[in-house]
Amino acid sequence: MSYIRPSDPEKMGKLKEESFIREGKGRLKVVVESGGDRIETTINGSLKSVGEIAEMLGVEARDGKVEAVVDGVKVNAERGKLEVEFENGDRLKIEKA
Repeated sequence: MSYIRPSDPEKMGKLKEESFIREGKGRLKVVVESGGDRIETTINGSLKSVGEIAEMLGVEARDGKVEAVVDGVKVNAERGKLEVEFENGDRLKIEKA
């Protein structure tokens, strides 16, 4: 049986926290898929711009899009939409609601 595991605070403690989401007006639909399980919710906030996301990842945005593999993680971003796919097949999708 697969399930989505929460992060371990001890392992995450030394990581610099950075988010693709900024506080503010707007609603985002967030979908997490892991091993056949799916969680879908909406949250308040907005995605950072494609340029900001590219800068966070250390890549260049081309034609208003980011398509990159960073540390084995596939990232596709365009205005109002972000998709992240991890090496183990887990996926994260964030888009305007």
